[in-house]
Amino acid sequence: MVTMMPEARGVAITGLGLVLPHGVGLGAADGVFAGRSAVAHLAGIPGIPDATGAAVERFDPPPGTESEDRAVQFAVAAAEEAWAGAGLGRSSPPPMRAHTGPVSTRTVWPDRMAAAVSLSKGGIHVLSRIAEGRTSAEDLWSCAMPDAATAAVAARLGIAGPAASPITACASGGHALLWGAGLIRRGIAEVALVGAAEASLHPLVIGSYRRMGVLAPPGADPAASVRPFSATRRGFALGEGAGCLVLESETSAARRGVKPLARVAGWAAGCQASSLTDMEPSGATLARLMTDALARAGVRPEAVDYIHAHGTATLSNDLAEAQAIRAALGCAASGVSVSSTKGAHGHLLGAATAVELVLVVLAMVRGIVPPTANLTDPDPCVGLDCTPLAARRRPIGSALKIASGFGGQALAIVLARPV
Repeated sequence: MVTMMPEARGVAITGLGLVLPHGVGLGAADGVFAGRSAVAHLAGIPGIPDATGAAVERFDPPPGTESEDRAVQFAVAAAEEAWAGAGLGRSSPPPMRAHTGPVSTRTVWPDRMAAAVSLSKGGIHVLSRIAEGRTSAEDLWSCAMPDAATAAVAARLGIAGPAASPITACASGGHALLWGAGLIRRGIAEVALVGAAEASLHPLVIGSYRRMGVLAPPGADPAASVRPFSATRRGFALGEGAGCLVLESETSAARRGVKPLARVAGWAAGCQASSLTDMEPSGATLARLMTDALARAGVRPEAVDYIHAHGTATLSNDLAEAQAIRAALGCAASGVSVSSTKGAHGHLLGAATAVELVLVVLAMVRGIVPPTANLTDPDPCVGLDCTPLAARRRPIGSALKIASGFGGQALAIVLARPV
């Protein structure tokens, strides 16, 4: 058991925003909860005529973002939805003031707001346009910077407090949440807009992952190709989209009269860099992080109702995760619902953890565990209830989101119902 100092302030989640291959806005999550796969053949990928992936179609860039990279456009759309859902309006630059308290019971000082929106690939589409001479580097170089999404979101929402852009591969969105939640717990910020975006359906990215051998062969039906925890799993398909969350001190939410959707109860982050690309085979580091996160949250293993796994549908990842879950939860592992939603929306790389955190909060609000799409033949070596094919009604009091990324990044985040 880990001995922890008492945390200073509770962290609530008061707003959510989504851009998914299924559509734009939180309503698009219905396709994920229905187990409907958006993976399909992709047209127009230069040099890769047989490419597959999960693309965001019928997307209109938010006004004023037309010159931004596609990933930044996704980030802005998700951030604005989350911000509006939390009942926050655009703020003016902060006035000169003594730091004695809020402007009123309904507002938050702009310099008490933070932002962290990750782009694990940066502005790859903008960089390609520059490299091909289709646009001026002087005009668009800033749009390709790794912090472009954070800058765009902060400017549009009037956020004037701390800003950062954590980049930890597929765990990036989770580390953005950890950074924002830490600011709130330490009293540095009252509100933090956190999340991640990705637009990686680009020949450079698709070709690289194909050479690694981690992309699922599309077969006759690409929609059925991504099969997390399946005995016949053979890899993932790339997806694109964004997920954003508004974190807020519980005190601020109560003062503004906003009912939290969930609360960030605890977390742990670490590194399992035994390989640049492969997860630690034993799952020992991830198991330790889950144990630590639950201890910090004050949640017993038997109280965990749902685990959203990283679930990439690769041979090694799924087994290592399953071992980690069984090691961390012990005999309680048999009673927990587990799922991976990547079979429905693809692997969103740097945006994966943020999008999946939004889905976990929606699962808690709805009392429904989202299914693992295409799981027709569960791998007996996994040994967990991975919610095959169909969503399941279940009250979720506490949930775990676990994630990993290239370079050995790993984390576990405990979400709980509001008190």
